[in-house]
Parts: sequence; C-alpha cells; structure tokens
Amino acid sequence: MKRLPEAIAPDKDFGRLLRQWRRTSDIKQSRLADILGVTQATVSRWESGAQSPAPLQYNLIHQMMTRKRNFRLDHAIKRLVMQSSQRVHLIEDRSHRLLCVSSPREAEWQRDATPLLGTSLWRFATPEIASAEKSLHDLGWHEDQTDHLTFENSRRDGDPLRIVDSYILWERFFLSDGTAVRLTTGFDQQPNHV
Repeated sequence: MKRLPEAIAPDKDFGRLLRQWRRTSDIKQSRLADILGVTQATVSRWESGAQSPAPLQYNLIHQMMTRKRNFRLDHAIKRLVMQSSQRVHLIEDRSHRLLCVSSPREAEWQRDATPLLGTSLWRFATPEIASAEKSLHDLGWHEDQTDHLTFENSRRDGDPLRIVDSYILWERFFLSDGTAVRLTTGFDQQPNHV
C-alpha cells in the first residue's frame, strides 16, 4: 500500500488509499467515523474525494494507516485489565464506552459490569471527572501533547454508580485499529509513581 506523506494535505489518491486501508483493516465507515468524531457520511465524502479531512483528522488517519495492527497486543491489554488486582477499567477515549473492567473495579461498583460493556460511562461522572474531562482540551490530550492525568475525586457511596477512588489516573494510548483508549485507575491516596 502506498504510504501517505506526513507533511502535505490529502490529494486525489487520499480517498482511494483510505478506502483501501479501511477495507483491508476490516474497519467499517461507521466505526472509523466514531473513532474520529465525524459522521459516516463524512468518511464517505473523504473516500469519494468530495471532501478532505481537517488537519487534525488527517493526522489521526495517517497515524492509524501507518500503525501496524497487533490484535494479540489488544487482547493482552484486555486480559491484563480484567485480571488486574487494581481498580481499573478501559474505555474508548472520546465516547467513554466501557471496553473491559477488573474484578476489584466491578466489586467497587457493586454491580455486574456486563450490561455496561459497550455503553458510555459518562452518565456516572462525578463533578470532578466532568471538570477533568473539560481540562483535556487545554492540556492537548487529543493532540498527543499529554498522555496521562491524575486528579482528586469525590467518593460516591450509592446510585447511580458507587465510586470509592480519592484519586484517579487517566492514561491514553491506542489500540491496533487506531482507537484511542483511556485506562482509568483508582487510588485511595495520591499516587507518587506517575
């Protein structure tokens, strides 16, 4: 497959290369749209050459197209999260959809997490989590200027979801399909190793 140049805007070949990469990678237009925060129609216009992505989206697409897919690594990450002795869970970075959760986190929530898998956890955010989320833009979170954030959080002992973490660590990285994910780890006291 032809490699996209890093420093120039997409040309007439961009749409064809994007469609070829997406099909080869078995990624549906709707999935790519979700990852990039656009509509499926927008991805279709990019592929047809009717529209070009914004520079930020182009850079994200370029990163995804040039990154080697490693499904074994993705499965290893999921397994490590699920078997962790810490209160951790993994979400999609932009949608906040739950991908996997450790047993200690599930115990903290005092509920079976299975019905939550694939759904957004945003509705359970504390005011501190919402404030931290708002700060991500200024920190350059989505532009890869920072990849972790630790903040103090308030506890919640009841509905809608129990939260016992006094401090939360967010760490951002990418799965092999280009999806930005966030590992969320809870601590009783401020971690000094980050």
